[in-house]
Amino acid sequence: MSWSLFMVPLHSLARDGLAEWLASATSTRGLPDEIPLPRPLPTVAEVLDAFRLAGCHGTNWFEVIDEDAGTRLPECPEPTTCASVGGLDLGEVSLYATGQTSSLPPIPADVPVETVTFRKPSAAAVMRAACALASSAGPQLLFDHSGDPVFVVWPGEVTRELELDWPW
Repeated sequence: MSWSLFMVPLHSLARDGLAEWLASATSTRGLPDEIPLPRPLPTVAEVLDAFRLAGCHGTNWFEVIDEDAGTRLPECPEPTTCASVGGLDLGEVSLYATGQTSSLPPIPADVPVETVTFRKPSAAAVMRAACALASSAGPQLLFDHSGDPVFVVWPGEVTRELELDWPW
């Protein structure tokens, strides 16, 4: 079965009725009583830097305009055994700029990223990537295609703290 995880900045709950959707979730972790104030969104380059620094790899389902060598996520070195040995494969990664409904049009490296999707990822990789991005871009909200459960990763959290509650 194919599955996906979505990651958005927690402050995005302040728009588009997302808070009401969240109230209907049966399983939540890390939600604050109040939605944090908006922060600047991380750029494409910042998101990719965070994922690479976390040791993650994946299939790039996006194209960066005039990208420099080394700015893409590295591809999985051992796709047949990666998951079984605890590899950090993010699966098929898509980046969406504000207002963008597809990850296919090429985007500049300095464009802010509103949503990141992971298709068929390793749970350990997504935890690591979420911790890395939260450290630089603020709390991150994660959910799957069902919209339930909902999970928030806060700056300073590390994967070993999240493993017990991680629903995926």
